Amino acid sequence: MKTLVISLLLCCLLVKTIWADTTDAAPSYQVDRLERALLYFGDDKLTDQHGESHRFVSDLLGQSVVLINVIFTHCQDACPMQTQKLQVVREQLKQHFGSQIAFLSLSVDPDRDTPLTLKAFAEKQQANVPGWKFLTADKATMTRILSRLNQWTDQPDNHSTLLIAGNARHAHWVKLRPDSPPERIAADLLRLVSR
Repeated sequence: MKTLVISLLLCCLLVKTIWADTTDAAPSYQVDRLERALLYFGDDKLTDQHGESHRFVSDLLGQSVVLINVIFTHCQDACPMQTQKLQVVREQLKQHFGSQIAFLSLSVDPDRDTPLTLKAFAEKQQANVPGWKFLTADKATMTRILSRLNQWTDQPDNHSTLLIAGNARHAHWVKLRPDSPPERIAADLLRLVSR
């Protein structure tokens, strides 16, 4: 009888250990998809408006659903307007913003967009908030990343205003029209969270 009880306890412990190992770990398909993102984009370091470094895939794309847009701080029209529209989207996302959804504004003018100028731009647009990173790096790095997103241009004034949203862990990416209403953009982002 004592042997039976010990055997049952060991079986329960083994099942609990196996269950814990499978529920705590990311599913293998998510790891594979994240590895593909690493191979595609690389994992270069970018610097945000606070001077903090972040690896593009490991720290930024791999953590949550992201909305990516392209800006440059000397822009007088499209960039400030799009940033203001994204402010409205951010407000509509409520508690999901910052915890499940992050905004990444990537500089297409890395020679002039330093962390300090990005911070000044973000503050002027009232967008210097947790969950929204304004990012830059050396020109070679920004060219590589933005080219992979099909967003690089040598002339910042001619940059695309297309929005790209996705979840690298699920390898699900969508392009969002910049003229979409904020409600539509927010709804599209929330759908990505629920996948």
